Amino acid sequence: MATIQEVAKHAGVSVGSVSRYLNGHKLKDANMQKIEAAIAELNYTENYFAKGLKINRTQSIGLLMNNLQSHFSSSLVANVGDELEKRGYSMLLSAFRNNHSQVKEKLDFLLSRKIDGLIIFEAEQEWEEIQALRTLDLPIISINTPIEFPKVDSIMMNNRESTCQMIQKIMAYGHTNIGIIAAQQTDYIAQERLAGVYDAFSMNNCPLNPAHIYYGNYSKDSGYKGMKNLLQNKELTAIFICNYNMSLGALQYIYEHDLRIGDDLSFASFDYFDMSDIFHPRLSVIHQPVTELGEVVASRIVEKIQNNNQLAGERLLLKNKILWHDSVRRLK
Repeated sequence: MATIQEVAKHAGVSVGSVSRYLNGHKLKDANMQKIEAAIAELNYTENYFAKGLKINRTQSIGLLMNNLQSHFSSSLVANVGDELEKRGYSMLLSAFRNNHSQVKEKLDFLLSRKIDGLIIFEAEQEWEEIQALRTLDLPIISINTPIEFPKVDSIMMNNRESTCQMIQKIMAYGHTNIGIIAAQQTDYIAQERLAGVYDAFSMNNCPLNPAHIYYGNYSKDSGYKGMKNLLQNKELTAIFICNYNMSLGALQYIYEHDLRIGDDLSFASFDYFDMSDIFHPRLSVIHQPVTELGEVVASRIVEKIQNNNQLAGERLLLKNKILWHDSVRRLK
């Protein structure tokens, strides 16, 4: 008997496309014709749509997220989508674009599509709009922020611990005057990363000067302004950036002003990006395990669906990896 993977290969489309077709979704005419032909030629009899109707499932999972503008967010969507397709599920994506007042509307949209499970990325539990999840009888996973509801899983990275480890390593190289570009302390992730900075200074019995912290807004422009602001202090020997986009702005300022990383200024940041290995010297960064995260999220949400949402909520913590390179120099 042919499998859905064989149908997809024969038709030259993804497994997700076949799954969506079987679930009654409208695809491009050409793709629908290819899938129909492959089903006929392979005598494919397994019908996920009919099976889904029988057990009241649609084989689709909703992903409600903040925005797609960050490198990490877009990578996460791609990895979760790929892993869900391997398991025969399609993904419906909706974003509230840094405006949590839109969460209810976006959530209602996903629920109207009869999704089998819900994945939420970077939503804060204290938001009024999130309280509806407490009584929602649906498998739910929160990524990057904890939601302490009975059946909701929270899957997060050890942001505080890994930030502390990075700052400690910078300090071990002789740096005590370290400039920090952090995000405004209005969300869980920003708070965790800056808390990790404070932890490192505390462990080294060294006070962190509040004037050495610049608060940006996750944007490239704020990283640029932050670097300009911090480098007015000639005592600073190293800079740590708590976010990918802000690190790009900081790097732009550094290169526009002919500063040499590793010589004139030591540099490290949160979030690995492909260009990190191209810079000379290579940049020291905290790398989030986005591939592993996609696998864990997809596996867990499907497990919760298969157990009819009877599993108790869990908190899972994945470890970031510190990629240490010569962008931080040892002081004499």
